[in-house]
Amino acid sequence: MNIASLSSRLLLITLILIGLYLGKDLLIPFVIALVIWYLLNSLNRLFSRIRINKKSLPSYLLLILSGLTLTLFSYFIAKLVLVNFDDFVIEYPKYYTNFLALTSEFSSSFDLPISLDELVKNANLPSLLSGAVDSSLGFVGTFFLVVLYVIFLLIEQQIFDQKLKQIFKERAEYARFLGVGKKVDESIHTYVSIKTVLCLLAGILSYIVLLIIGVDFAVLWAFLIFMLNYIPIIGAFLGIIFPTLIAIVQFGGYVEPLLVICLLSGIQLIIGNFVEPKILGTRLNLSPLVVILALTFWGSIWGIAGMFLCVPITVIMMIIFSQFDSTRNIAILLSGGKVVDEKKQ
Repeated sequence: MNIASLSSRLLLITLILIGLYLGKDLLIPFVIALVIWYLLNSLNRLFSRIRINKKSLPSYLLLILSGLTLTLFSYFIAKLVLVNFDDFVIEYPKYYTNFLALTSEFSSSFDLPISLDELVKNANLPSLLSGAVDSSLGFVGTFFLVVLYVIFLLIEQQIFDQKLKQIFKERAEYARFLGVGKKVDESIHTYVSIKTVLCLLAGILSYIVLLIIGVDFAVLWAFLIFMLNYIPIIGAFLGIIFPTLIAIVQFGGYVEPLLVICLLSGIQLIIGNFVEPKILGTRLNLSPLVVILALTFWGSIWGIAGMFLCVPITVIMMIIFSQFDSTRNIAILLSGGKVVDEKKQ
């Protein structure tokens, strides 16, 4: 590879990275739309197994059922958050009293020049939380854009096969492209399915622990742990912070919070260090170091959305890179050490 060719490639990569960062306000809604589109098609395949008089349901009815399923799930999330927030506001005076007592005890124990309770007395926590909720609802501003993307993706998929046949006039090239697409779909389906089961397992076990200890809003924290576990490595431990904090202000002591953090950490360590690598590591063939780097990279340019999507994006990149001689070495570096060249498999 000569210097001019290397320089042009580096320039292209730089321009792509700049475009990904600067265009994130438009790209993230499109990626969310792609996820919704993929989920709709996955639900379509699931509902297509339903038979009435030995016939599958019409395509429009499958789409309606899939859309209703996602809508009900979204409604459940919103309802869960709002109901628990209302309950938190009701319990806030008790939490506030316990928190002041703990901070006062901490200040006196360490002989701090400034009392911590004086610093927090002026903080209006319900107001701060309300502002956080209002900020999170800013996602609604992109709702119509996401819906528009999804509608056009559903329309486009009806004629996409015809376009491919015109692009790949050679039958072998067309078959190869379909093979790559099938492998991508299988890998993403494997990741989403297994990851969902493991996240659900972590959420259920965490709920049982929180319920036994008596932590308030156990369902909400268990659901939060379930969702955050989709973020590789750091998501599992981010989910532990919130129930631990609520246990501190709820019980006004240290025994229950220590139980929460120790037991929940134990669950996450077992699932994250033993169960998940054994199951997903062999299926996806991704290097753990690459997962960390992908998490850092996509998280830095796309925020929380990038953290959730870093593994699927990396898997897709590895599969595509493995199809070309010029990029096969990159696919090998991304892999977990197994053969990535389909021709050798």
